Amino acid sequence: MSEYQHIINNRRLIGGERSQLMAISPMKHVWAREYWNQMRANNWNPEEVDLSRDVPCYRNELTEEERNMFDKALAFLSNLDGIQLHNLTDNIAQHVTSPEVKMVLTRQAYEEALHVDSYSVLAEAISADPMAIYMTFMRDEILARKNEYITRQSAKLKDDGSPRSYALAVVANVALEGIYFYSGFLSFFGLAKRGKMLGAADMIRFIMRDEVVHKNFFATQFDTLKQENPEVFVDPIFWADAVEILKAAVELETDWGVYITNGVLGFTPQVVGDYIKHLGNDAAALLGMEPIYPGVKNPCEWVDKFSQINKDETNFFEGKVKSYQVGTLGW
Repeated sequence: MSEYQHIINNRRLIGGERSQLMAISPMKHVWAREYWNQMRANNWNPEEVDLSRDVPCYRNELTEEERNMFDKALAFLSNLDGIQLHNLTDNIAQHVTSPEVKMVLTRQAYEEALHVDSYSVLAEAISADPMAIYMTFMRDEILARKNEYITRQSAKLKDDGSPRSYALAVVANVALEGIYFYSGFLSFFGLAKRGKMLGAADMIRFIMRDEVVHKNFFATQFDTLKQENPEVFVDPIFWADAVEILKAAVELETDWGVYITNGVLGFTPQVVGDYIKHLGNDAAALLGMEPIYPGVKNPCEWVDKFSQINKDETNFFEGKVKSYQVGTLGW
């Protein structure tokens, strides 16, 4: 077997030799198998979630302000997973030359499609006009600008597969999976904490568990890029650009969160802002960076436990796969 070991050892996350031979065991990027197994173990379907109580709750128990918050949160979340699905398949995957990592990307793309389907199930079960939810961005300039910004940022990698560009795209994906979804998630959980829209919150719990794995998957790619492309990370301008990506995500998501909550359920601008800044600090820490907002505390600590799928489950807010080191074969 020793005559083949160089094929595996020469693999790189990006910029390596391309082959359609899916020989993934043994593998170079051993952490990819852990993410693959974790994603498979987390498998779920939207039909598992009981939404029967949510329909009368939406119509009869929510205030007008709460319905507006619910609808706006659902509108963006359903848009964002579609944006991310296309980002993975059209932009990210084309540059990845490690077959085991590309397998995980394919699984993630499936999960983003599953989330699109799940938000459709929510909209079609609860809303009298599902298309009005999907197409909110055509009437709401704030949502339109947010979607356009994220789409434009995702497309930057399309024609530039340089290690620096890919590393910044990874930072942007950590922001997408770890910041941009979360004022929407907070809105759903805020309602459920008060006994409202409990089925929708269950759906979000499944989706959120997936998104946390996706965020950690990209953070582990970042660690691998540090090993395989160290020249990128000695440039202080690179780190400044990475900080700006995270700060832009925090600012955009804070503005959106303040706009859709509008003080409902005690979600004041201060609460929403500090919560999103806390997520920005978490994303920075995951990438080995200093806090962007030193001293900011999480005003919504209840979300961590409230978002767990059941009380016996290990908290899925734990860190990324630890064994991210790139393996080298020596048969």
